[in-house]
Amino acid sequence: MYQTNKSYFLLLLVILFWPVNLQAHKTGIAYHQVKAYCISQESTPVIDGQLNDQVWKLAEPINNFVQIRPSREQPATEDTEVRILYDKYNLYIGVRCYDSAPEKIVNRLTRRDQMWSSDNISFFIDPYHDHRTGYKFATTPAGVQNDDYRYEDVRRDKNWRGIWWVETSIDKKGWAAELKIPFANFRFEESDQQIWGFDIERVHRRKGEVTVWHQLTQAGPLTRMSDLGHLVGLKKIQGGKQFEVAPYLLAGVTRREHRFTTGIDMQYNLAGSLKTNLTLNPDFAQIEADQLEINLSRYPTRFPERRPFFVEGNSFFDTPLDLFFSRRIGNLGDILWGAKMTGKIGPYSIGVLSSQTGNFALSSISSLNKDKDTKKESAFYSAIRTKRDILKRSNFGLLVATKEKENSYSRVGGLDMNLALGSTYLVSGQIAQSFNTQPSVSTHHMNSATENRAYILRISQRNYLWSTALTAKRVEPNFEINQTGYLRKENNRGSQGLYLDGNYLPPVGLHRLSLGFETGLYRTLYDERYFTNWVINNPQLSLAQNFEDDVLAWDIRARCGIDFSESVWDTIGISYAKYKSVELTEMYVGDQFGLSLETSNAYSVAGYADMIYGDYYNFARQNVGIKKQISLGTVWRPVSNMSCELDSSYAQSLQSTGKIDGRFFAGSFRLTYLFRRNLFGRIFTQLGHNRTNYYQIETEKNYLVSFLLGWEYTPKSHLFLAYNEDWNATEKVRKLDNRVIVLKLSYLWNL
Repeated sequence: MYQTNKSYFLLLLVILFWPVNLQAHKTGIAYHQVKAYCISQESTPVIDGQLNDQVWKLAEPINNFVQIRPSREQPATEDTEVRILYDKYNLYIGVRCYDSAPEKIVNRLTRRDQMWSSDNISFFIDPYHDHRTGYKFATTPAGVQNDDYRYEDVRRDKNWRGIWWVETSIDKKGWAAELKIPFANFRFEESDQQIWGFDIERVHRRKGEVTVWHQLTQAGPLTRMSDLGHLVGLKKIQGGKQFEVAPYLLAGVTRREHRFTTGIDMQYNLAGSLKTNLTLNPDFAQIEADQLEINLSRYPTRFPERRPFFVEGNSFFDTPLDLFFSRRIGNLGDILWGAKMTGKIGPYSIGVLSSQTGNFALSSISSLNKDKDTKKESAFYSAIRTKRDILKRSNFGLLVATKEKENSYSRVGGLDMNLALGSTYLVSGQIAQSFNTQPSVSTHHMNSATENRAYILRISQRNYLWSTALTAKRVEPNFEINQTGYLRKENNRGSQGLYLDGNYLPPVGLHRLSLGFETGLYRTLYDERYFTNWVINNPQLSLAQNFEDDVLAWDIRARCGIDFSESVWDTIGISYAKYKSVELTEMYVGDQFGLSLETSNAYSVAGYADMIYGDYYNFARQNVGIKKQISLGTVWRPVSNMSCELDSSYAQSLQSTGKIDGRFFAGSFRLTYLFRRNLFGRIFTQLGHNRTNYYQIETEKNYLVSFLLGWEYTPKSHLFLAYNEDWNATEKVRKLDNRVIVLKLSYLWNL
């Protein structure tokens, strides 16, 4: 690591640690607990959203909620009242959200998990009572469900999905909800008496007000599991060993074949703490295509994982360096089978995943033409993750991920740790090493045993007002993980650097100001093979006269914005960056300007605009150019159960002289209509249009049309009817890549 001026380094530490002396707020309420009242299975409430069952009167209500936005620590302008019951197998929550203007309640019927455009209330539960993990269950006045899994205090796995029921109603007092949550959703140590972490958060969308039951010590953007109150009174409850079997049948027609196939997903909970998943020939026909993005960088876009088998429990494999990225599995071949086990035993978190890809030819009934399909990759993927809790909110762990093929392999292993200091400080880091067999310029070789490691160390502080972080990172040239993980890196090229970032969010009346910065000092690390390959691939180019491989690069970025409350505006922000970049053909100092606008989604019409202008390195031309880009989007909700979304981006790449040498457009339209909460229809269209003249004029267009009708007739049991059509076109050729019509039926047996 390069040397750093001592005074500069001390200044960075002062900036980082200064916020610890700030008085965040008065400690106010020191301890909160709520008692759950035990009922017999014969007297359980009817889940209809009415709160008129006599059994609710047996439970003592909790109320007196406190604001965390916009007027921190002030009483809620509209209070909330909650009661809690339980029987041997289920938790029942009854909630009354008072509203002085019930006719103005922001209430929209949307698909599951898409609740943020409505009023909503969330319940945070830590059944393991380790002050670092837990679950969130949330709903809206329309009964839209939202849930996720929380880990490492503030991190969340939004892909976790439980089985639970909720019904709601709106009346003269406001709105009410009744929830039934089976204990089988939770991972907890079974004992005669339970004490769980518990808290409640309500969002009043019309007023832009966020209130909580327990006054969170450092409540900020995310609820901390370490700051929850307590749920007591749970005795002799059972989580059960939940066994789920969900087979599916799929019939369809593609451009090349008639298709009929089947598969199965299975899930088994061991002792309520370990969950085992198995899938055979999974199909993801109902998953929406990735949203097109204009990407002018040299690195591929990191699209999110949406496939059900992989998304649940994916958080167990998270590490500071992205060593395991499940989207790598199946991108070149059919997924024949997959097996996964995740969970927690005592202080240990465990994750194990295996999957085989190849060609599942048994699903094809009859071919519509004799074209030979592209050979599909046969590979075995695996990942093993273990993590041990230490102290109150700290841990250390190990992750190993591999991809094995007949004549090659890609393997990576890493050790990581998270050390919590006090309530707001965290020291995290990781060391990792990769091993690969990859083709070189002329033959196969094994990556050098040296320069194939990566290191990262991060010291961060976060409370509701301040956040700062100091990061040291080194990625050596031969550290390659993109067969199993995700890393924005070229082969045989790495970097090392020191980075500092921070945010300050002071209140300004009912609104909140947002000030932030990022700065870094770093250099590029090269392997000799990088220069060799570059010369072969770019024979017409030569190195810059002033190029040196140890030159330091730097960047300074600043941003300023404001989050509004009770306004048609949601956020307005501006940004500026100045940086020095080191490339083989040029070393230059560049600028970049940005502007973003977003309106409140409390209204029936909302929208956003993002604009960027500045210098960038045109990797196709290998020289410095200018980039102009604008993104616009709007959503219109003519009625509560219908939304029309339009998103578009347009970019130009220009030579340094100002001559345009590339135009890029991406646009999409999505129409969603909900007949009921569990029955919806969606139409999605997407267009990509690229026109470049780097070396000759080339035009490429991509079209996608998709229709999906989905019905969840019982929890986790679905009927899907899908139609997808995908076209590619150049100036000379227009090609239909695929046309698919699919009918898919799955049913969950909960044994």
